[in-house]
Amino acid sequence: MWEQLSGMLVSSDVSGVPQLYAADALYLEPYNPPHRGNLLIQAYLKDWLGGKEELAVQAKRVIEAADGASLGVEWTISYTAAGRRWNNLPRASFFGFDATGRINYHRDYT
Repeated sequence: MWEQLSGMLVSSDVSGVPQLYAADALYLEPYNPPHRGNLLIQAYLKDWLGGKEELAVQAKRVIEAADGASLGVEWTISYTAAGRRWNNLPRASFFGFDATGRINYHRDYT
């Protein structure tokens, strides 16, 4: 799952988000109100990626629960925006999955 999501970020193509997230998924991140639902999450990510070029994502640590119901990822993102390069910005993401393996909970920290 992490490879799919990080690949979408790097390519700025979030067309696969509705298949990755459950219809009623909750996405929480530090600077905005909660995003509820796979289509609203897709719209938010598309907007957030707008204006960013040369994206690079690197996972530093991936921790999977033994039962497969949750995942934690420590990662960095680099990109160019408005003529400035932002390098190795630290992030941490935590995911919960429903019975079908789709993301039903996603929390990001910066």
